[in-house]
Amino acid sequence: MPVIVYSMPNCPKCAAAKAVLKRYNVAFEEYDVVSDKEKAREMVEKRRSVREEGSREVGIPVLDIEGIILEGFDRAKMEAALKEKGLFKQPAV
Repeated sequence: MPVIVYSMPNCPKCAAAKAVLKRYNVAFEEYDVVSDKEKAREMVEKRRSVREEGSREVGIPVLDIEGIILEGFDRAKMEAALKEKGLFKQPAV
């Protein structure tokens, strides 16, 4: 699966990120980091790889778009990463 979404239940930003992926017909695997502690640790490691040292803010969702790690919801960054990886498709009708 080229796209992984690490999310939490009832998270509006997580829902928004998944809606963007669905809109552009991008298949993704979703992990609930509240109920799956192993995936939570995996998410923290990926997030750590892109964070500035000393940053303590927690951003959710975390997306792994074929190795491009995005923290939080930023539609423009998501679309740019999808385009870079050749995953950007026409929106679903």
